Amino acid sequence: MTSAIVVGASVAGLLTARVLSEHVDEVVVMEREGLTDDASPRGHVPQGRHLHLLLTAGLDRLVAWFPGIDDELTAMGAVWVDGTRAWVYQAGGYRAQGDWGRPALSMTRPLLEQVVRRRIALLPNVNLEDGVVVDRVDVSEGQVSGVVVEGALRRADLVVDCSGRSSRIAHQLRSSAILAPPVTRVTIDCAYASGFLPRSADDFEGTFLVCGTSPPTSFRGGAVLPVEGSRWMVTLAGVHGDAPGTSPEEVLAFARGLLSPAVAQLVERAGPLSSDASYRFPFSQRRHYEMVRRLLPGFVTLGDAACSFNPIYGQGMACAALQAGALGETVRELGVASAELPRRFHRRAAKIIDAPWAIAVGADFLHPQTVGPKARGTDQVNRYVLRLIKASHTSVELARSFNLVLNLVEPTRSLARPSVVARVLASSVPGRRRQARIGHPRVGPPSSV
Repeated sequence: MTSAIVVGASVAGLLTARVLSEHVDEVVVMEREGLTDDASPRGHVPQGRHLHLLLTAGLDRLVAWFPGIDDELTAMGAVWVDGTRAWVYQAGGYRAQGDWGRPALSMTRPLLEQVVRRRIALLPNVNLEDGVVVDRVDVSEGQVSGVVVEGALRRADLVVDCSGRSSRIAHQLRSSAILAPPVTRVTIDCAYASGFLPRSADDFEGTFLVCGTSPPTSFRGGAVLPVEGSRWMVTLAGVHGDAPGTSPEEVLAFARGLLSPAVAQLVERAGPLSSDASYRFPFSQRRHYEMVRRLLPGFVTLGDAACSFNPIYGQGMACAALQAGALGETVRELGVASAELPRRFHRRAAKIIDAPWAIAVGADFLHPQTVGPKARGTDQVNRYVLRLIKASHTSVELARSFNLVLNLVEPTRSLARPSVVARVLASSVPGRRRQARIGHPRVGPPSSV
């Protein structure tokens, strides 16, 4: 009888349990928090109180693993959004509206976790244990044999660390010189403030609104997306000391500093924000297990415990889903107890992580105060992407190409295809440039409520 232990009931942990359930006789998920059957943010997940968007690549995996979950989420208030009525401001203009590829599903992270936990509970060979603190992994004779909980050994053929960027297991293994992968850190010092507004159909002429950073003019960002409960969720973000604050006055002042006035206008119309929350993200971090010559049989790391990058790009959950899929594929090929499994999995996971890491960290280097190892060619890539973004103000085709990459559906190299490059270059030719949209989305008058 084969067994696996997943440490952490995060989105990464839950999806890992799902894929392992197809190849392992018994899967146990151990979560240190007490869990309730509602859509409340978990205490040890402060980012859970902020805006999350399930990117297309992640949604595809969820629908494959949990058939009908998209309909279930929609019935509970999640909202489909696409490019036809989107307002995305960046680099001096709004992205051309139209067909950007398949729609995405917008909801709060606690709702997604609630529904996935319910689906996991239906699996006969998966057991979710909450209120369980894993003290450490047990390493004997050069391999992991299980985890230690309250001094007792819980054996398993495979232990998967999904306990987040501050993983105690990673710290234990590093401090004892058992497993110490190289670590890359890029300091961005991102500060978030989020809250909710009541949502009405006439609030503004669109389905969602994003004001992205526009270097070097502005490094502030803001987003308004529809979520369950007929609410808008609003997240504001600044970097390197430019924090939004959480008081109504601070939030409104920060929003007025965005290059698109629509976010501030909506806050004025329907505000102030309710359930204000703040979060500080000091640096992106990547543990390079793929570079370790001798990994530990019986142990792998997945999700934020392996890599966490600036959450403003919304790629974390989808990246974790892709990694979980890679783990399932590797277990299917080799078996859960194979000594080769960690090496093959982490090499696959590294290729998955490369794309969102390049997108997030590469863009962070547009700010002159960002500190950390910069990949060769980053500045050239950023200059090209900036031209592409400007060209997407008038080209639906380029807006779609860019959106598919951001949603991890297409690889980043697709933006260098001859057809894409030709459109970018053509947009810069005098006399061939189409007229971009002028003005900002109309926001309704202030509410009388």
